[in-house]
Amino acid sequence: MNAAGKARLDEFATQVKRFDRLRAIRIVGHTDRLGSDTYNLALSQRRAETVRQYLIQRGVPAGVMSAQGMGEAQPVQECSSDLGRTALIACLQPNRRVEIEVDGSGVLQ
Repeated sequence: MNAAGKARLDEFATQVKRFDRLRAIRIVGHTDRLGSDTYNLALSQRRAETVRQYLIQRGVPAGVMSAQGMGEAQPVQECSSDLGRTALIACLQPNRRVEIEVDGSGVLQ
């Protein structure tokens, strides 16, 4: 996790802890298409769990959070296989991500 990602998660944790009601937080990890399906599924699960653990350390209640890996199943960016490896890796970067879904109510500032 890079510094910008940590900063965004710090802000998220601060805001979500102010919610009046917090039913669930679903953390979903994703990968690009490079690598085997098995490897990517495990990697995406580790990404989601890393975010979950980070949020726990920031005081977000563990009991409302779940972490799930989706592997390469839900890409947000398609890239040509004709690209060189370096260009392909750069093109696929948006697919390597973690998304957070919140079921709760409160005021975000």
